[in-house]
Amino acid sequence: MNNIFVTGATGFLGSLIVNEILSSSGDAVHILVRDKQASMGRDRLISALSGARGGELNEAEKNRIHAYKGDITKKGLGLNGHDTAHLVDTIDIIYHSAATTDLSLALAKARKINVRGAANVLDFAIQCKQNGRLKKVNHISTAYVAGTGKALFKEEHLDIKQGFNNTYEQSKFEAEKLAHEYRKNGLHIDIFRPSIMLGRYTDGKTTSFKMFYQPLHFFALEIFEKIPAKGHSKANVINVDTAARAMVLISNRSDKPNMTYHIVSPDSPTFELVLDTACDFFGFRKPDIVRPEELNMVMEYSFAQERMIAPYLPYFSYLTKFDMENTLNCLKKENFKFPTFDKANLIRLFEYCEKIGFIKRKNKSAVTG
Repeated sequence: MNNIFVTGATGFLGSLIVNEILSSSGDAVHILVRDKQASMGRDRLISALSGARGGELNEAEKNRIHAYKGDITKKGLGLNGHDTAHLVDTIDIIYHSAATTDLSLALAKARKINVRGAANVLDFAIQCKQNGRLKKVNHISTAYVAGTGKALFKEEHLDIKQGFNNTYEQSKFEAEKLAHEYRKNGLHIDIFRPSIMLGRYTDGKTTSFKMFYQPLHFFALEIFEKIPAKGHSKANVINVDTAARAMVLISNRSDKPNMTYHIVSPDSPTFELVLDTACDFFGFRKPDIVRPEELNMVMEYSFAQERMIAPYLPYFSYLTKFDMENTLNCLKKENFKFPTFDKANLIRLFEYCEKIGFIKRKNKSAVTG
């Protein structure tokens, strides 16, 4: 049995990583929570997992979840002395999933969470390593450290002199560089780079309505006549349950240290397919797709419209492809296959959006399959 420490365990991806660990092993999970009392964070996670499964966790699973009050942005993770002493003597594996994904956050604030937070987790990992028990750290980054890089971005790539579309990409890039430095201290650090994570493959359920969802919400309001995009572009997306399962499988099976894995869809939908499917399902008017260089933003958009759509524009014309050699080589041992991200997958996501009222459906008679 392993004792696994997870940051961001109550988050969109982190909760499903915990679910995979509990479902596939007898490992114990130790989570860092910011709640006033650790028990509150534990209860919140158990409630989220129960909701995700459609039924209560059994008592044995609940007993394998242990919570500690702390904060990744604080030195020593904000843990008290007793908890620190216990954890450094206990932890075998670390998943660092906590992060901000806010595309518009000021760089200093993004760095505080994504870079300083990573440094604090890695310092904690060194303490665990010094006690001789820690086996590895799974650092969860993003495929979009590729930034403005074009063509093919390989798993072994990092600094290719790219620029960045936002502070999220930049801060996650800087955190990866930090992880490379900490490898020199003897830490085994595997890096996972998921693409844009969407609702579950099984039923479309999500707890995060950023990136992919928010622009569709704006389009459904029919306040944009035109959008600058390349219809054939593929900003890579993946179902969050698929991503979590792939990461846990790789962590359990990988025998090579200090690897980087792209957790992306082998065949992501085009921007135009996503937009067409959304328009058909929800019944809103499709905005005209205009080549970015042909649209005058100042003339076409109001100040409010530009502020709404600007964070997402780079992903409407995204052409970078992601190599998956390390990921596929590892997962083929498990007969794991990435599900197809086709129209049916998209419709499951949209059905969940409609179910909870995030995007209202105007055309109830639209074909759903």
